[in-house]
Amino acid sequence: MASIQKRPNGRWRARYRDQAGREHARHFDRKADAQRWLDTVTADLLTGRYVDPRAGKVTLGDFADRWIAAQTFDPLSRETVESRIRTHVKPHLGTVELRALRPSTVQAWVRGRQAEVAPSYCRLLLANLSTILGAAVEDGLLASNPCASSSVKAPKPDQRRVIPWTVERVQAVVAGHPDVHRAAPVVGAGCGLRQGEVFGLTLEAVDFLRRTVHVRQQVRLVGGQLVFSPPKGGRDREVPLPDVVSVALAEHLRRSPAVEVTLPWLEPGGKPHTSTLIFTNRDGDALTRAYYAHNAWKPALKAAGVDRNPRNGFHALRHHFASVLLDDGVTIRAVAEYLGHADPGFTLRTYVHLMPDSEDRARAAIDAAHAPADSVRTAEVPE
Repeated sequence: MASIQKRPNGRWRARYRDQAGREHARHFDRKADAQRWLDTVTADLLTGRYVDPRAGKVTLGDFADRWIAAQTFDPLSRETVESRIRTHVKPHLGTVELRALRPSTVQAWVRGRQAEVAPSYCRLLLANLSTILGAAVEDGLLASNPCASSSVKAPKPDQRRVIPWTVERVQAVVAGHPDVHRAAPVVGAGCGLRQGEVFGLTLEAVDFLRRTVHVRQQVRLVGGQLVFSPPKGGRDREVPLPDVVSVALAEHLRRSPAVEVTLPWLEPGGKPHTSTLIFTNRDGDALTRAYYAHNAWKPALKAAGVDRNPRNGFHALRHHFASVLLDDGVTIRAVAEYLGHADPGFTLRTYVHLMPDSEDRARAAIDAAHAPADSVRTAEVPE
Protein backbone atom coordinates (compact mmCIF):
# COMPACT_ATOMS: atom_id res chain seq x y z
CA MET A 1 0.00 0.00 0.00
CA ALA A 2 1.47 3.35 -1.06
CA SER A 3 -0.06 6.80 -1.33
CA ILE A 4 0.71 10.49 -1.77
CA GLN A 5 -1.27 13.21 0.00
CA LYS A 6 -1.02 16.97 0.06
CA ARG A 7 -0.58 18.35 3.59
CA PRO A 8 -2.21 21.54 4.91
CA ASN A 9 1.19 23.24 4.80
CA GLY A 10 1.39 22.65 1.04
CA ARG A 11 4.00 19.85 1.15
CA TRP A 12 3.43 16.37 -0.23
CA ARG A 13 3.54 13.31 2.01
CA ALA A 14 4.53 9.97 0.44
CA ARG A 15 4.04 6.86 2.51
CA TYR A 16 4.24 3.08 2.11
CA ARG A 17 4.29 -0.11 4.16
CA ASP A 18 7.22 -2.54 4.05
CA GLN A 19 7.06 -6.34 4.04
CA ALA A 20 6.59 -6.38 7.82
CA GLY A 21 3.67 -3.96 7.68
CA ARG A 22 5.59 -1.02 9.16
CA GLU A 23 4.68 2.38 7.73
CA HIS A 24 7.33 4.75 6.39
CA ALA A 25 6.81 8.31 5.17
CA ARG A 26 8.73 11.25 3.72
CA HIS A 27 7.69 14.80 2.86
CA PHE A 28 8.54 16.67 -0.34
CA ASP A 29 7.99 20.15 -1.70
CA ARG A 30 6.92 18.80 -5.09
CA LYS A 31 4.55 15.97 -5.89
CA ALA A 32 6.84 14.78 -8.71
CA ASP A 33 9.68 14.25 -6.24
CA ALA A 34 7.39 12.33 -3.89
CA GLN A 35 6.19 10.12 -6.73
CA ARG A 36 9.76 9.45 -7.92
CA TRP A 37 10.83 8.40 -4.42
CA LEU A 38 7.77 6.20 -3.98
CA ASP A 39 8.35 4.53 -7.37
CA THR A 40 11.91 3.69 -6.38
CA VAL A 41 10.88 2.22 -3.04
CA THR A 42 8.07 0.21 -4.64
CA ALA A 43 10.46 -1.20 -7.26
CA ASP A 44 12.91 -2.20 -4.53
CA LEU A 45 10.13 -3.94 -2.62
CA LEU A 46 9.07 -5.88 -5.70
CA THR A 47 12.60 -6.92 -6.71
CA GLY A 48 13.85 -7.80 -3.23
CA ARG A 49 16.39 -4.97 -3.06
CA TYR A 50 14.50 -3.08 -0.36
CA VAL A 51 16.40 -2.08 2.79
CA ASP A 52 14.61 -0.68 5.82
CA PRO A 53 15.92 2.90 6.26
CA ARG A 54 16.15 2.34 10.01
CA ALA A 55 18.10 -0.90 9.70
CA GLY A 56 21.35 0.76 8.65
CA LYS A 57 21.53 2.85 11.83
CA VAL A 58 23.75 0.24 13.46
CA THR A 59 27.42 1.24 13.46
CA LEU A 60 30.05 -0.73 11.59
CA GLY A 61 31.88 -1.43 14.85
CA ASP A 62 28.81 -2.95 16.51
CA PHE A 63 27.91 -5.02 13.46
CA ALA A 64 31.52 -6.26 13.12
CA ASP A 65 31.44 -7.44 16.75
CA ARG A 66 28.20 -9.33 16.13
CA TRP A 67 29.56 -10.80 12.91
CA ILE A 68 32.78 -12.05 14.52
CA ALA A 69 30.86 -13.57 17.45
CA ALA A 70 28.72 -15.58 15.01
CA GLN A 71 31.62 -17.06 13.02
CA THR A 72 32.94 -20.61 13.43
CA PHE A 73 36.61 -19.64 13.26
CA ASP A 74 39.23 -21.67 15.04
CA PRO A 75 40.43 -19.72 18.11
CA LEU A 76 43.59 -18.32 16.54
CA SER A 77 41.80 -17.19 13.37
CA ARG A 78 39.17 -15.47 15.53
CA GLU A 79 41.89 -13.73 17.52
CA THR A 80 43.63 -12.65 14.30
CA VAL A 81 40.50 -11.20 12.69
CA GLU A 82 39.46 -9.46 15.91
CA SER A 83 42.90 -7.87 16.09
CA ARG A 84 42.71 -6.59 12.52
CA ILE A 85 39.25 -5.09 13.05
CA ARG A 86 40.21 -3.58 16.40
CA THR A 87 43.45 -2.09 15.11
CA HIS A 88 42.65 -1.02 11.57
CA VAL A 89 38.87 -0.70 11.13
CA LYS A 90 37.27 0.48 14.36
CA PRO A 91 39.54 3.50 14.96
CA HIS A 92 38.58 4.92 11.54
CA LEU A 93 35.14 3.49 10.64
CA GLY A 94 33.83 1.95 13.85
CA THR A 95 31.41 4.77 14.71
CA VAL A 96 30.09 5.20 11.16
CA GLU A 97 26.55 3.93 10.62
CA LEU A 98 26.22 1.27 7.94
CA ARG A 99 23.80 3.41 5.96
CA ALA A 100 26.39 6.21 5.81
CA LEU A 101 29.12 4.05 4.27
CA ARG A 102 29.89 4.97 0.68
CA PRO A 103 32.50 3.66 -1.76
CA SER A 104 34.35 6.95 -1.29
CA THR A 105 34.41 6.32 2.47
CA VAL A 106 35.96 2.91 1.95
CA GLN A 107 38.47 4.19 -0.61
CA ALA A 108 39.63 6.93 1.76
CA TRP A 109 40.11 4.29 4.45
CA VAL A 110 42.10 2.09 2.04
CA ARG A 111 44.31 5.04 1.19
CA GLY A 112 45.00 5.68 4.85
CA ARG A 113 45.81 2.04 5.55
CA GLN A 114 48.07 1.86 2.52
CA ALA A 115 50.25 4.55 4.08
CA GLU A 116 50.63 2.47 7.25
CA VAL A 117 50.89 -1.18 6.18
CA ALA A 118 52.27 -3.27 3.33
CA PRO A 119 50.12 -3.55 0.17
CA SER A 120 49.50 -7.26 0.71
CA TYR A 121 48.27 -6.65 4.26
CA CYS A 122 46.12 -3.74 3.11
CA ARG A 123 44.46 -6.04 0.57
CA LEU A 124 43.80 -8.52 3.37
CA LEU A 125 42.18 -5.81 5.52
CA LEU A 126 39.96 -4.76 2.62
CA ALA A 127 38.93 -8.38 2.08
CA ASN A 128 37.95 -8.68 5.74
CA LEU A 129 35.93 -5.47 5.60
CA SER A 130 34.25 -6.57 2.38
CA THR A 131 33.23 -9.89 3.97
CA ILE A 132 31.67 -8.10 6.94
CA LEU A 133 29.77 -5.64 4.75
CA GLY A 134 28.68 -8.48 2.49
CA ALA A 135 27.08 -10.08 5.54
CA ALA A 136 25.34 -6.77 6.27
CA VAL A 137 23.87 -6.85 2.75
CA GLU A 138 22.63 -10.40 3.25
CA ASP A 139 21.06 -9.36 6.57
CA GLY A 140 19.14 -6.58 4.85
CA LEU A 141 21.05 -3.77 6.55
CA LEU A 142 22.69 -2.49 3.36
CA ALA A 143 21.43 -2.31 -0.17
CA SER A 144 24.88 -3.02 -1.63
CA ASN A 145 28.45 -3.63 -0.52
CA PRO A 146 30.50 -0.41 -0.95
CA CYS A 147 33.69 -2.47 -1.07
CA ALA A 148 32.46 -4.09 -4.29
CA SER A 149 32.22 -0.77 -6.11
CA SER A 150 34.50 -0.30 -9.11
CA SER A 151 35.72 2.94 -7.56
CA VAL A 152 37.27 1.09 -4.60
CA LYS A 153 40.78 0.15 -5.66
CA ALA A 154 42.88 -2.24 -3.63
CA PRO A 155 46.64 -1.57 -3.73
CA LYS A 156 48.59 -3.65 -6.18
CA PRO A 157 50.13 -6.80 -4.71
CA ASP A 158 53.74 -6.74 -3.57
CA GLN A 159 56.06 -7.32 -6.50
CA ARG A 160 58.95 -8.55 -4.36
CA ARG A 161 60.11 -11.99 -5.38
CA VAL A 162 61.19 -14.65 -2.96
CA ILE A 163 64.98 -14.75 -2.85
CA PRO A 164 65.89 -18.12 -1.35
CA TRP A 165 68.85 -18.63 0.91
CA THR A 166 71.83 -20.40 -0.56
CA VAL A 167 73.01 -23.74 0.79
CA GLU A 168 76.00 -21.96 2.31
CA ARG A 169 73.81 -19.50 4.21
CA VAL A 170 71.55 -22.25 5.52
CA GLN A 171 74.55 -24.24 6.71
CA ALA A 172 76.04 -21.17 8.39
CA VAL A 173 72.79 -20.45 10.26
CA VAL A 174 72.50 -24.10 11.30
CA ALA A 175 76.08 -24.05 12.56
CA GLY A 176 75.30 -20.91 14.59
CA HIS A 177 72.61 -22.73 16.60
CA PRO A 178 73.37 -24.20 20.02
CA ASP A 179 73.62 -27.99 20.00
CA VAL A 180 70.25 -28.44 21.71
CA HIS A 181 68.41 -26.63 18.90
CA ARG A 182 70.67 -27.30 15.90
CA ALA A 183 68.42 -29.94 14.35
CA ALA A 184 65.39 -27.60 14.24
CA PRO A 185 66.56 -25.50 11.26
CA VAL A 186 67.73 -28.69 9.53
CA VAL A 187 64.13 -29.95 9.66
CA GLY A 188 62.89 -26.60 8.39
CA ALA A 189 65.30 -26.51 5.45
CA GLY A 190 65.24 -30.25 4.69
CA CYS A 191 61.51 -30.96 5.07
CA GLY A 192 59.91 -27.54 4.58
CA LEU A 193 58.03 -27.54 7.89
CA ARG A 194 56.69 -24.32 9.33
CA GLN A 195 58.16 -23.16 12.63
CA GLY A 196 55.11 -24.21 14.66
CA GLU A 197 55.15 -27.60 12.94
CA VAL A 198 58.81 -28.10 13.90
CA PHE A 199 57.96 -27.18 17.50
CA GLY A 200 55.08 -29.68 17.42
CA LEU A 201 57.05 -32.51 15.80
CA THR A 202 56.70 -35.74 17.75
CA LEU A 203 58.88 -38.80 17.97
CA GLU A 204 56.07 -40.95 16.55
CA ALA A 205 55.73 -38.64 13.51
CA VAL A 206 59.25 -39.43 12.26
CA ASP A 207 59.40 -42.76 10.47
CA PHE A 208 63.11 -43.41 10.15
CA LEU A 209 62.53 -46.81 8.50
CA ARG A 210 60.26 -45.56 5.70
CA ARG A 211 62.11 -42.22 5.57
CA THR A 212 58.96 -40.15 6.01
CA VAL A 213 57.83 -37.32 8.31
CA HIS A 214 54.14 -37.16 9.19
CA VAL A 215 53.07 -33.55 9.79
CA ARG A 216 50.04 -33.84 12.07
CA GLN A 217 50.14 -30.94 14.48
CA GLN A 218 51.76 -27.68 15.43
CA VAL A 219 52.31 -25.58 18.53
CA ARG A 220 50.44 -22.27 18.49
CA LEU A 221 49.95 -19.36 20.84
CA VAL A 222 46.25 -18.60 21.34
CA GLY A 223 45.17 -15.93 23.81
CA GLY A 224 48.63 -15.92 25.35
CA GLN A 225 48.62 -19.70 25.96
CA LEU A 226 50.34 -22.50 24.04
CA VAL A 227 48.09 -25.12 22.47
CA PHE A 228 48.41 -28.05 20.11
CA SER A 229 46.41 -27.75 16.89
CA PRO A 230 46.29 -29.30 13.41
CA PRO A 231 48.71 -27.94 10.79
CA LYS A 232 47.74 -24.77 8.95
CA GLY A 233 44.69 -25.43 6.81
CA GLY A 234 43.76 -28.42 8.98
CA ARG A 235 45.43 -30.87 6.60
CA ASP A 236 47.88 -33.60 7.66
CA ARG A 237 50.61 -34.41 5.17
CA GLU A 238 53.64 -36.62 4.61
CA VAL A 239 57.05 -35.26 3.67
CA PRO A 240 60.10 -37.25 2.52
CA LEU A 241 62.81 -37.59 5.17
CA PRO A 242 66.21 -36.89 3.58
CA ASP A 243 69.32 -38.51 5.05
CA VAL A 244 70.72 -35.16 6.21
CA VAL A 245 67.60 -34.56 8.31
CA SER A 246 67.48 -38.16 9.55
CA VAL A 247 71.08 -37.96 10.77
CA ALA A 248 70.52 -34.58 12.44
CA LEU A 249 67.40 -35.82 14.26
CA ALA A 250 69.09 -39.04 15.37
CA GLU A 251 72.03 -37.08 16.79
CA HIS A 252 69.66 -34.62 18.49
CA LEU A 253 67.65 -37.44 20.10
CA ARG A 254 70.85 -39.10 21.28
CA ARG A 255 71.78 -35.92 23.16
CA SER A 256 68.28 -34.76 24.10
CA PRO A 257 65.63 -37.51 24.32
CA ALA A 258 62.06 -36.58 23.38
CA VAL A 259 59.86 -35.31 26.21
CA GLU A 260 56.16 -35.83 26.90
CA VAL A 261 54.36 -32.48 26.93
CA THR A 262 50.67 -31.88 27.65
CA LEU A 263 48.85 -28.86 26.22
CA PRO A 264 45.20 -28.03 25.49
CA TRP A 265 44.00 -29.07 22.07
CA LEU A 266 43.04 -26.24 19.72
CA GLU A 267 42.19 -23.58 22.33
CA PRO A 268 42.86 -22.62 25.95
CA GLY A 269 40.66 -24.82 28.09
CA GLY A 270 40.51 -27.45 25.35
CA LYS A 271 40.88 -31.17 25.95
CA PRO A 272 44.39 -31.98 27.27
CA HIS A 273 46.58 -33.57 24.61
CA THR A 274 49.92 -35.24 25.32
CA SER A 275 52.67 -35.52 22.72
CA THR A 276 56.27 -36.72 22.86
CA LEU A 277 58.00 -33.64 21.50
CA ILE A 278 61.42 -33.76 19.88
CA PHE A 279 62.17 -30.09 20.54
CA THR A 280 61.58 -28.48 23.95
CA ASN A 281 63.02 -25.69 26.07
CA ARG A 282 65.43 -26.13 28.94
CA ASP A 283 62.54 -26.88 31.32
CA GLY A 284 61.10 -29.60 29.11
CA ASP A 285 58.17 -27.50 27.93
CA ALA A 286 57.04 -26.78 24.37
CA LEU A 287 59.03 -24.14 22.53
CA THR A 288 57.62 -20.68 21.93
CA ARG A 289 58.65 -18.39 19.09
CA ALA A 290 60.00 -15.85 21.56
CA TYR A 291 62.10 -18.41 23.46
CA TYR A 292 63.52 -19.92 20.27
CA ALA A 293 64.25 -16.52 18.73
CA HIS A 294 66.09 -15.29 21.81
CA ASN A 295 68.05 -18.46 22.53
CA ALA A 296 68.70 -19.84 19.05
CA TRP A 297 67.58 -17.98 15.93
CA LYS A 298 68.82 -14.46 16.58
CA PRO A 299 72.24 -15.60 17.87
CA ALA A 300 72.56 -17.90 14.84
CA LEU A 301 71.84 -15.06 12.41
CA LYS A 302 74.45 -12.92 14.12
CA ALA A 303 77.03 -15.70 14.02
CA ALA A 304 76.33 -16.27 10.31
CA GLY A 305 76.48 -12.56 9.48
CA VAL A 306 72.85 -12.49 8.31
CA ASP A 307 70.79 -9.34 8.76
CA ARG A 308 67.82 -9.52 11.10
CA ASN A 309 64.75 -8.53 9.10
CA PRO A 310 61.32 -10.03 8.31
CA ARG A 311 62.65 -11.77 5.20
CA ASN A 312 65.25 -13.64 7.24
CA GLY A 313 62.89 -15.40 9.60
CA PHE A 314 62.43 -19.13 10.04
CA HIS A 315 60.18 -19.09 6.96
CA ALA A 316 63.29 -18.50 4.84
CA LEU A 317 64.09 -22.18 5.40
CA ARG A 318 60.82 -23.18 3.68
CA HIS A 319 61.70 -20.98 0.72
CA HIS A 320 65.10 -22.67 0.55
CA PHE A 321 63.42 -26.10 0.65
CA ALA A 322 61.09 -25.18 -2.21
CA SER A 323 63.86 -23.67 -4.32
CA VAL A 324 66.06 -26.75 -4.03
CA LEU A 325 63.23 -29.08 -5.07
CA LEU A 326 62.14 -26.93 -8.00
CA ASP A 327 65.71 -26.51 -9.22
CA ASP A 328 66.01 -30.30 -9.30
CA GLY A 329 62.83 -30.71 -11.35
CA VAL A 330 60.34 -31.75 -8.66
CA THR A 331 56.83 -30.89 -9.85
CA ILE A 332 54.87 -27.91 -8.52
CA ARG A 333 52.11 -30.25 -7.34
CA ALA A 334 54.56 -32.29 -5.27
CA VAL A 335 56.22 -29.20 -3.80
CA ALA A 336 52.79 -27.81 -2.88
CA GLU A 337 51.90 -31.08 -1.16
CA TYR A 338 55.15 -31.13 0.83
CA LEU A 339 54.71 -27.49 1.88
CA GLY A 340 51.10 -28.02 2.89
CA HIS A 341 49.66 -25.59 0.33
CA ALA A 342 46.01 -26.34 -0.46
CA ASP A 343 46.34 -24.64 -3.86
CA PRO A 344 49.27 -25.59 -6.13
CA GLY A 345 48.53 -22.36 -8.00
CA PHE A 346 49.66 -20.42 -4.93
CA THR A 347 52.90 -22.38 -4.92
CA LEU A 348 53.38 -21.67 -8.62
CA ARG A 349 52.75 -17.92 -8.20
CA THR A 350 55.19 -17.76 -5.29
CA TYR A 351 58.04 -19.76 -6.80
CA VAL A 352 57.59 -19.67 -10.58
CA HIS A 353 60.69 -17.46 -10.99
CA LEU A 354 62.78 -20.16 -9.30
CA MET A 355 61.88 -22.87 -11.78
CA PRO A 356 64.56 -23.88 -14.31
CA ASP A 357 64.45 -22.11 -17.65
CA SER A 358 62.11 -24.13 -19.85
CA GLU A 359 62.98 -22.54 -23.21
CA ASP A 360 65.74 -25.01 -24.04
CA ARG A 361 63.51 -27.89 -22.95
CA ALA A 362 60.71 -26.60 -25.19
CA ARG A 363 63.00 -26.37 -28.22
CA ALA A 364 64.39 -29.83 -27.60
CA ALA A 365 60.92 -31.32 -27.19
CA ILE A 366 59.63 -29.90 -30.51
CA ASP A 367 62.82 -30.82 -32.36
CA ALA A 368 62.68 -34.37 -31.03
CA ALA A 369 59.03 -34.75 -32.01
CA HIS A 370 59.32 -33.39 -35.55
CA ALA A 371 62.85 -34.31 -36.65
CA PRO A 372 63.21 -37.19 -39.17
CA ALA A 373 63.98 -40.47 -37.49
CA ASP A 374 67.39 -40.83 -39.19
CA SER A 375 68.51 -37.24 -38.79
CA VAL A 376 71.00 -36.18 -36.21
CA ARG A 377 71.90 -32.55 -35.68
CA THR A 378 75.50 -31.95 -34.85
CA ALA A 379 77.17 -28.68 -34.07
CA GLU A 380 80.01 -27.57 -36.32
CA VAL A 381 83.20 -26.95 -34.42
CA PRO A 382 85.44 -24.32 -36.04
CA GLU A 383 89.00 -25.44 -36.68
